[in-house]
Amino acid sequence: MYQSRTTHLLSLLILIQTAAVAFGAVNVEHVTLGFNDGYKTGKWAPVDITVRSQNEPFIGELVIEVRNFFSDARIQRYATPIKLGATERQATRFYVYCPKIATKLVTLLMPITGAQGAVPRGRSAASRALTEISPPTPIALKDYFVLALAPSGDKLKQFLDKKNIGEDAQAHVRYLPNARALPTQWIGYDAVDILVIREVALTERNVTKSQQTALLDWVQRGGTLIVSGGSNFRYLRGSFIEPFLPVWLIGVETVDTFQTGRSNLRLAMPPGKHERIIFKPKANCQVVLGTDETIAIAKRNFGSGQMLCLAFDYNTLFNVRNFSPPIGTQAKQEAGATFWRRLLETHGKSPRHLAERYAPHRRHEEKIDAQFLKKMPIQVPLIKLLAIALPVYLFSCGAVLFSLKRRGRNYWIGGFILVLVSLSVIGLARRGWFPNSIAAEQFGILTMYPERQRAHLQRYVALRATAREETSFRMPQGTFIRPLEPIKRDADSGIETAIQAPDFQMRSAVVEPWYPRTYVEEVFLSWDKAWQFDGKPVRVDRTLKKVPPDEGLNGTRKAFAQILQREGVLQYLSHSENATQIGWTSQPVTHSAEVQQTTDETLLILYLNKGDNAAQ
Repeated sequence: MYQSRTTHLLSLLILIQTAAVAFGAVNVEHVTLGFNDGYKTGKWAPVDITVRSQNEPFIGELVIEVRNFFSDARIQRYATPIKLGATERQATRFYVYCPKIATKLVTLLMPITGAQGAVPRGRSAASRALTEISPPTPIALKDYFVLALAPSGDKLKQFLDKKNIGEDAQAHVRYLPNARALPTQWIGYDAVDILVIREVALTERNVTKSQQTALLDWVQRGGTLIVSGGSNFRYLRGSFIEPFLPVWLIGVETVDTFQTGRSNLRLAMPPGKHERIIFKPKANCQVVLGTDETIAIAKRNFGSGQMLCLAFDYNTLFNVRNFSPPIGTQAKQEAGATFWRRLLETHGKSPRHLAERYAPHRRHEEKIDAQFLKKMPIQVPLIKLLAIALPVYLFSCGAVLFSLKRRGRNYWIGGFILVLVSLSVIGLARRGWFPNSIAAEQFGILTMYPERQRAHLQRYVALRATAREETSFRMPQGTFIRPLEPIKRDADSGIETAIQAPDFQMRSAVVEPWYPRTYVEEVFLSWDKAWQFDGKPVRVDRTLKKVPPDEGLNGTRKAFAQILQREGVLQYLSHSENATQIGWTSQPVTHSAEVQQTTDETLLILYLNKGDNAAQ
């Protein structure tokens, strides 16, 4: 009897284990939005997902959906191929756009099915929701999002986190665990205002080439990079950022105090023994604190962004033992907090990031979409067909019916045959003479940075087809795309999917003839100086009231320029310390084989190297 009970118990355990393997073969172990839940709405953010398979391999796609928190409606969908062995753990990073509404993230697995290895669309029985997370409260756009790459024991969070900066902003500090956690795409830093690096090796052995490119692209796009000094000299020397720093790194010395010179920081450096990197200023160097002979803080403008180099190690500068006479821990904390608060108030954000506090009030994207809707009806492909076919049909039908109207029976037979023939001709004409092509009207802003031969493209693309069609199209490597507004579909229908690796593409996009589908694309490109201004560019400075100017423009260019003016999208250019030139071009910047370009207007912004007086 006991043996029988034991047998039944073992059988039950085996069944439970089998069911667990069958239905729980792949599980999500970890999901993180942003950097330790640090993100901003209206910005892109990384999503790190760790997936583990147990006793069953998996080949397919890992999908993440951004859904409305209340209605569960899908807003955006991202996917990447994934291949797991029978027992394997794999970490994947997505870059998702965080809408300005309450959302949640749902992770799914879509296995490859069929002979062609196709991934099923929509919510099929083969897909399974693995996890669902509700993002925490986002960081406000006006606040300072500080990302730190530093070892344990760093005091930046103690000095700065949740401290007030200015009248109505706060600082929020998040740490990266190590250099391997740095984003490999610049868009991963989109919500970050300041990156602080201390005591981390910045060689290619520790920071990959893609991570280096992403970091430098982000700084040129408007980010602020701050590197600590003192004993960090050994990490900065030979690093990938050394050629771009505002100073030459000569050596390290121990000093009793710093000469602050004239500084708007209004900060007296604490007395005591300090390790200081000996700086020699480069041509683009600005002395923030100190003198030309003894620089304490150096700065340079780098495209739309900036780099700050500290001669001292901020972590040891305010140690209790460095003060004479010694002070308490609370006073030390206050001294460090005062230094960082004043530094960030004056140099924490670039003009571009400072202007983002007005982003919630801007409506330029809605107005650009409305501008695309103003396209003349005769330009819609289906209207073009009807404009040609209908007059021919009416004249032919009228002539035939007039000749047959007195023949009774032949009148009705001939009229019926004529209608059938006309409909057939129109159908064949639409397919033969007017194939179901997809046309694109595009407006872009191309910002060129000659120092690294890089260019950033932000483009609004309105797609329209001859007839309703579901299509897919490829994009340049590293392109991040989002719909301007979510399309309304049934709960069980498919949704457009942005594939982020290895080939960047948009899949299952629905395009219609009457209402254009508008997308926003962002990508960094290698600049080969192939783009030329149409006419003479305009130099931007503080005296330029309208950015971009609309004098001498007409048509589409004038309409887009006025939208950017009224919403203040590019007003930060007039406050930039870097010289820029601005103009227009109709040259295609990028091209997709699946899309026929009809209109392509691009606003060019050229950052000039120091001493340049004309466009390159």
